[in-house]
Amino acid sequence: MFYDIIAVVHIGNGVEMKTTWKPIAAGTLDIIVGVLNVIIMFAVIILIAAASGGLLALARMADLIPIWLSNVAQGSVIIFAMVLGIIGVLPLIGGVHAVQRKNWRLSLLGSIIAILTVPPFGITATILLSLSKDEFE
Repeated sequence: MFYDIIAVVHIGNGVEMKTTWKPIAAGTLDIIVGVLNVIIMFAVIILIAAASGGLLALARMADLIPIWLSNVAQGSVIIFAMVLGIIGVLPLIGGVHAVQRKNWRLSLLGSIIAILTVPPFGITATILLSLSKDEFE
C-alpha cells in the first residue's frame, strides 16, 4: 500500500526500489535482542566460570572426581560459553544487516535466533523481514 512506502530509490538503468520502514524496525528489534543477549552471555559466562572453577577445585582437592573428569567439565563449560556467544551475537549482526538492507538471509537468521531468546521481538522481526524481502540487495 502507499502508506508503507518511505522512499523510492533509483538504482540505475530505470530500476526503482521502494523502501519501507519494515527492515529498519526488524533490524532495531534484532539489535535490541542482540545487545541483551551479549549482556546476559557475559553474566552467564562469569557465573559459570566462577562456580565451575571453585566447585571443580574443591572436588579435586577432596578427591571426589578424577583430574581428567574435571578437565572435561571445564572444556564443556568453554564450549557452552562459545555457543552462548554465537547465539548472542547473531541477532546483533543480523539486525545491522537488516537496517542496512544487506544480506537478507543473514538478517533472517538473526531474527530466527532472536526467537529463541526473546520470542515477541524475534517473531515480529522475522515477520517484518519476510514481508520486506524485496528491499534487500
